[in-house]
Amino acid sequence: MWKYALTVLIFFGLASSNLSGQTTPAVNDQTPTIRTTTREVVLDVVVRDKHHHAVSDLRPDEIQVFEDGVQQKIRAFRNVQGVEQLQTEQKLAKSSPAPDAPRKPAAALRELNFVSIVLAQIAPLDRQFARDAVLEFLKSDTLPNTYVTIYRLDPALHVVQPYTADKATLIRSANAAAMGVSRGSGLGNTARVASSIDTGIQANAATVVASPTANPAAAQSVEMKIMNPIPNIVTDPLWARNAASQDASLAVGNALVAQAQISNGLRFADSLSNGMDAMDALRKIITAQAKLPGRKVVLYMSDGLTLPMDRRQVVDSVISYANQMEVSFYMVDTRGLSVEDPMAGPLADQQRAGAESSVNTISPRMGHMEDDDIQLTNSSNKQLAMQELAEATGGFAVVNTNEIALPMQRVMEDIRTHYEVAYAPSETNFDGHFRKIDVHIHRPRVEVQTRSGYFAVPDINGVPLQPFEMEAVRAIDTKPAPVNFPYEVSLLRFRPKAATVDYQMAFDIPISSLQVVMNGNTGVGQLRASVVALIHKPDGEVVGKVSRDLVRDVSNADLPHLNGKDILYIEPIELPGGHYLVDAAVTDEQARKTTVKRLSVFVNSGTEFGLSSLHLVRTVQPLPPTRNSQDPFETDSGEVVPTLSDSVSPGTPIGVYFVVYPLSTSSVAPTITLQLFHDGKEIGRQALEPPKQQADGSIPVLLQIKPDSGECDMVVTAQQGNMRSEARLSVKVGSNDSPSPN
Repeated sequence: MWKYALTVLIFFGLASSNLSGQTTPAVNDQTPTIRTTTREVVLDVVVRDKHHHAVSDLRPDEIQVFEDGVQQKIRAFRNVQGVEQLQTEQKLAKSSPAPDAPRKPAAALRELNFVSIVLAQIAPLDRQFARDAVLEFLKSDTLPNTYVTIYRLDPALHVVQPYTADKATLIRSANAAAMGVSRGSGLGNTARVASSIDTGIQANAATVVASPTANPAAAQSVEMKIMNPIPNIVTDPLWARNAASQDASLAVGNALVAQAQISNGLRFADSLSNGMDAMDALRKIITAQAKLPGRKVVLYMSDGLTLPMDRRQVVDSVISYANQMEVSFYMVDTRGLSVEDPMAGPLADQQRAGAESSVNTISPRMGHMEDDDIQLTNSSNKQLAMQELAEATGGFAVVNTNEIALPMQRVMEDIRTHYEVAYAPSETNFDGHFRKIDVHIHRPRVEVQTRSGYFAVPDINGVPLQPFEMEAVRAIDTKPAPVNFPYEVSLLRFRPKAATVDYQMAFDIPISSLQVVMNGNTGVGQLRASVVALIHKPDGEVVGKVSRDLVRDVSNADLPHLNGKDILYIEPIELPGGHYLVDAAVTDEQARKTTVKRLSVFVNSGTEFGLSSLHLVRTVQPLPPTRNSQDPFETDSGEVVPTLSDSVSPGTPIGVYFVVYPLSTSSVAPTITLQLFHDGKEIGRQALEPPKQQADGSIPVLLQIKPDSGECDMVVTAQQGNMRSEARLSVKVGSNDSPSPN
């Protein structure tokens, strides 16, 4: 007999769930069509003379385009002169025709421009600089048909102001956004340099103590240096290089030493979390602009740009995606003119790695950090990161200056005065490698701004794949579909709407099924798994894609304990009503193996009343510091972590979670009924008292049940007036060897 008790949790929810009765293996073998028709590359080219003035009289015969060193045939060349259009419209406006007279249209071609202003990772003291930069850009000129949107990245991406050409509205939004941007990590070069020097002191101490010739006096001396590292820190040449650290009596003390020693862990966390947040946000902005016509520009303002360490492929993919979607980045370092040496941080990381390497055989603990510090050195210069992203996409970076008016005028000038060059690549084999673009101008002493190149990857319905997605798409196209290791995948259903339904695509991957590659020098290993799901209609038209490249670090001590550990990845997606097929692929990037699974789902939209699918619960964790109102698994009592497994061990209590979405327009209270079955026979039925509705109108419920061995089924029915919705969940309760979700 099943035993159950009702536990109520308070939820915020908008997106996801697993409905066993709605998602089943696909019965046919149809796969999406990858359309790789002849592709045209369009370049926005800005040309300036030796005085940095825009060149506006370039002729088609003065420009050549090369791709991987091979000259390309230019199909179209257009001189975009927005300033001429501006002058024409201003002249027409000043002519003051009679009120009833028809307005004469401008003779110039109307050029649409779209600008996304992003305010991200800005410290409180730098917010005024960010505000001034935005205002200088907005007042630098009035360009016809230019639409501007404002985002805030903190750490998720928020729309502050949708696209508008109303300058007054934009100024108000810019003022509000600039004053509300987060302060970032707060670790400056002072702590970073001190931390690096302190690591060197510890490395030297380990070497002295391990030496067979070390005498007690020497050992005592190095121990004193470890206990009081300040004299060694302030006399180190790297400390002297950092102008911001010159007043050692004020800047250095017990607080700085403590900050230096705790910053080791924060450095890696900042690089990975903030770096991946930034890359995800940039990709979302590019996607939002992908379908827009005309010139597309992102004005990114931040206290530097954090690149995720050891994730170079992610950075390259974002740059390639921006270039394929014809989006140019202009980066502004909101720290302005800084007394900090931009190379002090990377040099500190390099010095730290050298110190750790010197004692690798003596102090394994320090040696294990060496590889991380080498990777961090490669991505730690935030100004160089801004310059790379800007210059690789045809823009420029504004760094180390308090004079912001002129650079903002240059950005506006680039938007209104540039050239469009189009060509069809002579190489039609889209094999995934990076194609470098060079533009040559046959005119002396000029400089060129344009895109650096792109990854030659195929499209899916006009949207280019990321490089890591190509292996998954090849596997999806393979007959029969490859199966090399186990994982679970499901399309989880949550809130129904009038025209669509909110889902989340969920992957549950056992870590034990993935290959871990260990670094012999550091004792730290890494596993890489990429997940891809193509959601398409039965005719092959792709309507949605979910993908992510996942990386996890594993230590030697972790290896014996990987069994039972999983990678759970969930991403929201919204689907209109209809029948869809889902091709899901997980690739073990280290082993170069892929497993493909196929699902079928019927999406029933057209009503705002409904019931989510039922979810087995792995655990309930403490809430993250920042609540995500779009995550239906976050509750006032904790964060519910689901599992996609459908089997549990006998005698183990399990949690089952679901959400009811009642009609807000109905005065009738919804009812919830639970039915329990064991081996096909109904053994219990009970009406559940609905918990209190949340602010968004939803009613989340968590049940705890202890089923007997066998095939156990649960049916939950929600009803409100004549509206009725049902969800089912089947659970196999097997031997003691079965995995438990708890």
